[in-house]
Amino acid sequence: MKIMVLGAGTMGAGIVQNAAQSGFDVVLRDIKQEFVDNGMKGITKNLTKLVEKGKMEATEKDAILARIVGTVDMAAAADCDLVIEAAIEVMEIKKTIFKELDSLCKPECILASNTSALSITEIGAASGRPDRMIGMHFFNPVPAMKLVEIIRGAATSQATYDAIKDLALKMGKAPVE
Repeated sequence: MKIMVLGAGTMGAGIVQNAAQSGFDVVLRDIKQEFVDNGMKGITKNLTKLVEKGKMEATEKDAILARIVGTVDMAAAADCDLVIEAAIEVMEIKKTIFKELDSLCKPECILASNTSALSITEIGAASGRPDRMIGMHFFNPVPAMKLVEIIRGAATSQATYDAIKDLALKMGKAPVE
């Protein structure tokens, strides 16, 4: 499974690190290269600390970083199986993002939002694929916190829910609904 995370801030970078540490290929995308670079620096710093503490080998760190690609190009979503949005908590921004993703992503791609408060049903309606829209609310710091809240929209399919629950488990998370 190839995952794209939109937003290279604290949450987005944490999701990327967690996914890459779990063996997934990940695309870290943000609107400015500076943001992407800062997200990558944070991930590298976190992994370096693990190496320094003896919790990870340097070769493992290198392998994790090799699974991450940073970009400002939204079109990189085209070959992803899952896109997780971790942008600012503004409904209109999220709707715009998911509408664009619908035109870029392959039909089977699942769309997820890291929102903690906004309606997945409303975001899903804007996405054009409400059955493949779901909430994945991670907790900070993502690599250390085991919980992830999975939030169904009114139209979220059981297959979408099952796929995201399975992914959460593969990422070492304890999914709660």
